[in-house]
Amino acid sequence: MDRPWHEDASFWETVAPFVFSPGHLESAAEQVAKLVDLLELPTGAHICDLPCGVGRHAVEMADRDHQVTGVDLTEEYLERARERAIETGVEERCEFLSGDMRQFVRPETFDCLLNLYTSFGYFESRADDERTAQNWYDSLVAGGTLLMSLASKETISADFEPRGWSEVDGTYFLEERTIKDNFSWIENRWTVINDGTVSEYSVSHRLYSAYELTKLLERVGFDTISVFGSLTGEPFDQTADQLVVRANK
Repeated sequence: MDRPWHEDASFWETVAPFVFSPGHLESAAEQVAKLVDLLELPTGAHICDLPCGVGRHAVEMADRDHQVTGVDLTEEYLERARERAIETGVEERCEFLSGDMRQFVRPETFDCLLNLYTSFGYFESRADDERTAQNWYDSLVAGGTLLMSLASKETISADFEPRGWSEVDGTYFLEERTIKDNFSWIENRWTVINDGTVSEYSVSHRLYSAYELTKLLERVGFDTISVFGSLTGEPFDQTADQLVVRANK
């Protein structure tokens, strides 16, 4: 049986040079500095990064003396995350686990849970999104904080481009984007060309507005929800770079 794109390890391996390009890796330290200011974390906080990818944010958080649990489905990414932790000397403060966000839950464990880089809304069923958010709520301690950053309906419509491409070390990445279902879903056709080999993938996910996402989080129990337009806490308005949501349990 064919797996959906987000469960396909070969997909993540093929697109890794683009979704985790050198620029993305280098920006992690700056992004974590902004996250720390926005979250006001206690010293030695226990943080869950889900999905953690190659560990770029998780390792930076551990380097700031926090205890970090990173969860991802892609084993190659988890191995790279473990290697980054060892290279940085923070492996004792890092735990990297294979898991699906629809099932992973550790009741009342984490001071903070991070969901970054538009890593929500992958599932066809809205019930799966709500189940995931419920897992996050249940996994936080009382007073714990969820922080999400993602592209939203508002930010995509403000700067929509139906096509784009990039190149890394002679490998080309082409993307075609189509908005579907009354602006509730985006379908992307990703094409990777590497040394004459062409790989094509269909990558689709749900689009949330700031209002829709905050209402979902309220339904599973979160309160004191704040919405920002950047990791520096700028207002969420027509100039927003992304949708950033901070919600407390």
